[in-house]
Amino acid sequence: MPIPVGYDAYLKTAFGDYMTPPPIEKQVAHHDALLLDLDRSYREYHGDTMQNKKKVLFYLWSFSLGGGAEKILATIVNNLDPDKYDIDILEMEHFDKPMPKLREGINILKPYKSKKHSSIAEAIIWRLRFWFPGLVRRHVAKDNYDIEISFTIMNPPLQFSKRKDVKKIAWIHGSIENMPENEKYLSCHRKHLGTADTIVAISEKTRESIENVFPEYKDKITTIYNGYNFDDIRIPAKEDCGMHMEEDSMCCIGRIEKLKGTDRTLELLNKIHQMGYKYHLYLIGTGDMDNELKERTSKYGLQNYVHFLGYQTNPYKFLSRTKLLVSMSYQEGFSGAFVEAISLGKPFVSTDVGGAKELSCNGKFGKIITSDEEAVEAIISYISGREYPDADEMAEFIEEFTVESQIDKIERQLFSNQKGD
Repeated sequence: MPIPVGYDAYLKTAFGDYMTPPPIEKQVAHHDALLLDLDRSYREYHGDTMQNKKKVLFYLWSFSLGGGAEKILATIVNNLDPDKYDIDILEMEHFDKPMPKLREGINILKPYKSKKHSSIAEAIIWRLRFWFPGLVRRHVAKDNYDIEISFTIMNPPLQFSKRKDVKKIAWIHGSIENMPENEKYLSCHRKHLGTADTIVAISEKTRESIENVFPEYKDKITTIYNGYNFDDIRIPAKEDCGMHMEEDSMCCIGRIEKLKGTDRTLELLNKIHQMGYKYHLYLIGTGDMDNELKERTSKYGLQNYVHFLGYQTNPYKFLSRTKLLVSMSYQEGFSGAFVEAISLGKPFVSTDVGGAKELSCNGKFGKIITSDEEAVEAIISYISGREYPDADEMAEFIEEFTVESQIDKIERQLFSNQKGD
């Protein structure tokens, strides 16, 4: 390379004693680096990621009910790489409860229906989904997605895009063995699952129920367990709960309703008291059986032993101060409450719902019961300390259900084989 005459004088004028390096602590790079990667396309690098992001639509009945499905969806989208995916969430109906926190860049679309509509308008708007599904689809969401995910138990809230290049996923987060035996109802679900490329079950119980109801779709089903960030559970669990909590107690988390078996849990406590064990029950959640159970609590004389805590954004600070979790639910896809309990070193007593089999670890960390008598015996055994699992073993076991593991499976099993790739 030619060197100009007088370069030394020019450099000294511009940079001073340029041949003497500065002290090591002040030495910094002043030149751009050029990377040559012969194994990867330039499209994989940051400069072109916007053009290659996959547009993903998640849609569900509601993202504002404060339930477990909403928390699971929030965990998924918050942990998907923002450099790879543009994510929209559509809820068909909006309620006034707080939504889960989302990272910046995730877009929540305008809901199809909200409580602002009059009752007559609500009825008409709701029926339009059945009369004109294509029109409703065009109204609530654009047809420009690479991947569409129906995130519900069944009863599809919205039809998939008719474009053949769109990857369509039906994510079933509840067991469907109790689906009404109504042919019109079943036909709706059969059609929805028939248009899906993949059906995701969140537990073996859910998978078995789908296979039993719709055996023709057996080969479409894959199981992906819900994933959790355990710091999001263990750190809030250390917060002050703002009240005195009894040590000999159990916790029940979820909507207070018949489907969740909350009334049965209260009956179990009453039986335990009749046996002379004065245990306490902390109910976290709200529902249509609130008033009925409060009346029943007074009838049984359990006002000082049953604590209605309502909806809690941080249920962990209460759960961590009880001896166990109790769930008499009739239907769960994969109970997040079981995972939360085990991560806090608390066992559970439950009916045979989705996730109970996997998380009980053959009875090591939880008891699956088939009768009230079995439930009473298990609760007394745990609270009295006659039987209690090792906290270190529980902590090691639950690491199988991290969000990192879930996201890895989502990308490998669902997103990587997108149509058109």
